[in-house]
Amino acid sequence: MSAGAAERVADFLGFDLPNDSAGQQARLQALATGLAGEVTPTSLVAFSSGGVLAIIGPLPPALAVAQDLQGLDGCLVLATDGADPGKTEIREIGGRSLPVVSGKPAAIQGFLGKFEITIARGGSEIDLAKAMELPGGTVDMVLDLLRAPLLTTEVLPPGYFAPRGDSVALDEACQSIQELKGQFEKPQYVLYDPDICAHGARGINGCRRCLDVCPADALSTAGERISVETHLCQGMGSCSSACPTGALSYAYPNRVDTLNRLRRTIAEFGRQTGLVPDVAFFGGEESSAVLSERLAQIPDHVIPWRSEEVGSAGPEVWLSAIAYGVRSVTVITLPRTPQSVCTAAERQAREVNAVLTGLGWPGETVRVIPADEDIASHWLSSGGHTQDTGHEFKPATYAGIDDKRAVLRAAIDHLVAQAGDAPAEIALPAGTPFGEARVDTEKCTLCMGCVSVCPAGAILDNKDRPCLSFIEWNCVQCGLCENTCPEKAISLNARLLTDSNARMERRVLNEDEPFKCLGCAKPFTTQRMIQKMEEKLAGHRMFQGDGMRRLKLCEDCRVKEMFEA
Repeated sequence: MSAGAAERVADFLGFDLPNDSAGQQARLQALATGLAGEVTPTSLVAFSSGGVLAIIGPLPPALAVAQDLQGLDGCLVLATDGADPGKTEIREIGGRSLPVVSGKPAAIQGFLGKFEITIARGGSEIDLAKAMELPGGTVDMVLDLLRAPLLTTEVLPPGYFAPRGDSVALDEACQSIQELKGQFEKPQYVLYDPDICAHGARGINGCRRCLDVCPADALSTAGERISVETHLCQGMGSCSSACPTGALSYAYPNRVDTLNRLRRTIAEFGRQTGLVPDVAFFGGEESSAVLSERLAQIPDHVIPWRSEEVGSAGPEVWLSAIAYGVRSVTVITLPRTPQSVCTAAERQAREVNAVLTGLGWPGETVRVIPADEDIASHWLSSGGHTQDTGHEFKPATYAGIDDKRAVLRAAIDHLVAQAGDAPAEIALPAGTPFGEARVDTEKCTLCMGCVSVCPAGAILDNKDRPCLSFIEWNCVQCGLCENTCPEKAISLNARLLTDSNARMERRVLNEDEPFKCLGCAKPFTTQRMIQKMEEKLAGHRMFQGDGMRRLKLCEDCRVKEMFEA
């Protein structure tokens, strides 16, 4: 293998893999082959910082820190132990004038170059930067010295530092602060397609998986859609992994590039060794430094794979890796990995394992383990597929696909085909984004409210007759139809039909005879709907005699009859 290829692998992993044995050399060659070529670039997110720092905390330690930050041009202190809230004074610190404001912040939000701090003054709330007439009207950075920081997100905004009384963390924060003046850029990690988002429709709440797992609070509800604050997003990736439709997708590297690289690497390893590999996903630059020694000791048939962040590779990537021919997938988390990311990965692993177990794979084919465990011990057996299909496993060859649901379908169809005698149906944990919508035909009036809110085209109407139909593969179990139904006639059932044709076929959930207008004979509703209205309004004084008859007229005939009367 050329020096350039070895360097390419080391750059990707963040460390050098051993190349002493034939197996280690084959693994390096497989990675070099898989990683050849550039990944698709993404847009950049820009930050502009003038170097203005707000130090928040008790006055004595705040002044001491300000003394140590002599190289910082703009600095102010928000003293939380001041007796006179809102009072401003000037302190001479190290030969420079330092504004000190007494008070406790009522709110703080923002990111590097654009923090807004609200404090109480004179019975009202004011913006600190504007009150002090700071250039740009914002604070660029915040050093929060409080033991209970004002912001408590798992991943803090860029430019916000909260050492929580840790002297080492404080030293690191001060070092970083002095380097954060100027123009900065980072990748735009996540892309959003609102057209396929299942968060809400017509005022009804649906999916919120991404909101529940974002450790940086970079996502928020914007009516029926999601808003992504790209400056807060730091690429943890759990939102894109959790998104059932693919509305949120990881952009760098994107899904196509990741799948193509994995496929080439796994295929090349098989050609080089004749063995079936395992793959170990880890994420982030810090993980390379923490895990380099341990990952260098893993068995030769285990392929280490660094993602931008461990949460960015989710179910469609894991299932594709299995389909491409790996025996198992291991996701390695670090002590710094946000708990929400770990929890999301563990949930998704349970869902994927339910699919694989139903097809005959071992129960923990996909596993999430912390880095402080003995990593190498997880691969005690030699490489070799443990799935007993009754015939040789044939790796999938499909290339990278941008559409998440299309990737999942390709992987699942391939694994079902390789499983041989697969069951017709696999039960899945509630919330897994595959399954059916069940309709109680005794309650359903075919109002079609569920059709109007379905974001994935799973529930459909029929223009020719009152008929509610369903395409199971399109259903992402978001709950919009269930929450919309006025009769509470819909329930969800997470499952996987292994027959691809059964998953894709359009089947009838409920149908009824149309009711024809008594005036013009035009069909305008269903027999069941008229029956329901008669039952509910039978005792109402407004619907006696002609009032009940008007319910059986279409809109045009009803208006006409009222004016003629």
